[in-house]
Amino acid sequence: MFTVLVVIQVILALFLIAIVLVNVGKGSEVGAVFTGSQAIFGGAGPGTFLNKVTALLAILFFANSIFLTYLAAQRNKASLMEKAPVVEKTKPQEKLPTPPPLPVPPQGQ
Repeated sequence: MFTVLVVIQVILALFLIAIVLVNVGKGSEVGAVFTGSQAIFGGAGPGTFLNKVTALLAILFFANSIFLTYLAAQRNKASLMEKAPVVEKTKPQEKLPTPPPLPVPPQGQ
């Protein structure tokens, strides 16, 4: 599922880039930046079809990004301790007899 959502994310990004490049407003000259919002959005405002598609694609892109982030966080939540092998406790071993002391070589000759 994660891979499918990543593929959808890439497709959404490509469509979003394409729709933004196609979406040309009425006042899209260089001077439109300084003339206010009327020149940017035109007389009809941001309600055109391309603007609605752009907004929809942006919402889908951000929602998919948040969901992918959630899935990635859940995927990496496992602890090393959960993967550690289970060690069974056994009863303590009986004491082994101590070995006899080693003979000491003579020292005075």
